[in-house]
Amino acid sequence: MLNLLQKHFGLLILGIAILIGLLSYDQYGIAWDEHSQREIGMVSYEYVFENDTTLLNWKDKDYGVAFELPLIFIEKTLGLDNSRHIYLMRHWVAHLFFLITGYFLFLLIDYLYRNKLLASIGFLLLLLHPRVYAHSFFNSKDIPFMGMFIISLYYMIRALDSKSILRFIGLGICSGILVNLRLMGILLVLAVLVVLSVDLLKSSRKKTELKLMGLYLAFSFLSLYITWPYLWSNPFQNLSTAFENMASFRWNELVLFEGELINATNLPWYYIPKWFIISTPLFYLLFGAFGSILLLLHFIQKPKSFIDNTQKRHNLLFLAFFLVPIIAIIILDSVVYDGWRQLFFIYPPFILLAIYGLSHLQTKTKVYKASLNIVAITIALSGINIIRTFPFQHVYFNELFAFKKEEYLRKHYEMDYWGVSYRQALEYILSEDPQPNIQVAVANEPGKLNLDILPIPDRNRIEIVDFESASYYITNYRWHPQDHSEMKDQHLHSIHLDGNTIVSIFKLK
Repeated sequence: MLNLLQKHFGLLILGIAILIGLLSYDQYGIAWDEHSQREIGMVSYEYVFENDTTLLNWKDKDYGVAFELPLIFIEKTLGLDNSRHIYLMRHWVAHLFFLITGYFLFLLIDYLYRNKLLASIGFLLLLLHPRVYAHSFFNSKDIPFMGMFIISLYYMIRALDSKSILRFIGLGICSGILVNLRLMGILLVLAVLVVLSVDLLKSSRKKTELKLMGLYLAFSFLSLYITWPYLWSNPFQNLSTAFENMASFRWNELVLFEGELINATNLPWYYIPKWFIISTPLFYLLFGAFGSILLLLHFIQKPKSFIDNTQKRHNLLFLAFFLVPIIAIIILDSVVYDGWRQLFFIYPPFILLAIYGLSHLQTKTKVYKASLNIVAITIALSGINIIRTFPFQHVYFNELFAFKKEEYLRKHYEMDYWGVSYRQALEYILSEDPQPNIQVAVANEPGKLNLDILPIPDRNRIEIVDFESASYYITNYRWHPQDHSEMKDQHLHSIHLDGNTIVSIFKLK
C-alpha cells in the first residue's frame, strides 16, 4: 500500500486538491474581467456555430479564445441560462484546469529528477501560492495561460529529449494553443526554435533537425489557426494586427503603487519585480533565488556544458523563461497593471529553479534534511494561510509587511482591485436588510457584476442605483485608497484582512 501511494503520490495530491476545490469553488465572487471574458467567448461561439459576423468588427476580436470558447461550449451543452450557474461552472472548470496543469508540473519534475518527493514539493509550491490559488477560480486569462505554459514546458522537454516526430507534433499543438491564450506564448516558440537551431549546427543529422523544426512550426500555426476563429478570414493579416495591438496595449488607467496613483503607462521599472517579491511567500522566494543563483554559477563555471541537450540546458531555459519576460517588460516599457498577474506564467519556471537548487543539496545530507524541513513548514504555513484568508487569498502579501501599521497596504498597493469581495458585501446587506427592494450604489463595475452570482431571489432584491438614490454604498477602495471620512458615521460593515480593509459598506439612509 505504501509503495502504491509513493508511486502515485502526485495523483493523491491532485485528488485531495480536487476535493477541496469542490467544497470551496462556490464561495468566490466575480472578478472585473469575467463578464468581458465570457463575452469574448460568446462572440466567437456565435461566429462559429451561428454564422454571426459580429466578431469581425468587434472591439476585442484580437483576444484568443482557446479557453473561453470551450467554456461557452460547456455552458451551451449543459443548457445553463442562470448567470449564477454559469459563473459557478466557469469557476469550477478554471480551477480544475489549474489543478490538472499542476499535475503536469509534478510529471515534469519527476521526469527530470526521478524523484517524487521533489515533484510533490514543486506541485505544492504551485498549489499553495495564495494569490495564484485564488486567481485559479475567477481569472480565466492569466491562470489558463500559466497552466498551458506548464503543459507546453512538459512537452517541450520530452520532445527535445526524444527528438520524436510525434512529440514535436504534440508540442506544436500545445504551442499554438498557448499563443492563442496569450500572444506572449511566442516566447516559448522562439525558445524552441533557438534550441533546435543550436542542435542543427551541432548535429550530423541536419535533415532530421530541419524536419522537426518544420513540423513544429507547421503544427504550431495549424493549432493556432484552428482554435482562433478571428484568424479564419485572413490569418496572416489578423495575426499581425493582434501582435501590433499587444505591443501598444489599450489600457490607460491609474494604478496604486507605493502610495501613489500612477498611470499604467508610466510605472517604475521595478513594478513587476517588487510585486513578485512582496506577494510571494518569503521562503518560496529564497529557495527560488538559491536555485537561480546556483544555476548561474554553474553556467559561469562551465558554459559549454549547457549547450548540449541535457538537463543543464533545460534548467537554463527555465531561468530564461523566468527572467526574460521581466527584462523585456523593463526594456520595452510595456504596459502592465494589477500586480504581476499578467506574468503568472513566470512562476512555474521559478518553481523549477527552486527544485534545481534543492536537488543539488541532496549530496549534503544534513543541509538537505534541514532544507526539506523548512520547505515542509513553509508549505504548511501557506496552506494554513490559504484557509485563514479564504476566500480572499488574492490580496495576500508576505511577511515583509507583517509589522506595518493598519491600513498601510490598502493605502499603498492595490488590494481587491478586481472587486471579487463585492459578492460578500452584497450578501451581508441582504442578510441584514429584510426589505424586498434595496437600493445600492457601488464604487465600480464589479459591484454590479457580482449580482450575477447571487441566487435569483436575492438578485431581484438588489437594485443598483446612483449614489444620491442609494440606501447603501459599497466600495473596494480601487482608485480611492483613502478613508471615507465624510461617511465615518454611516459606516456599517467592512471586511478586513491582516489589518487592511478590503471592502466597506456604508448605510446612507
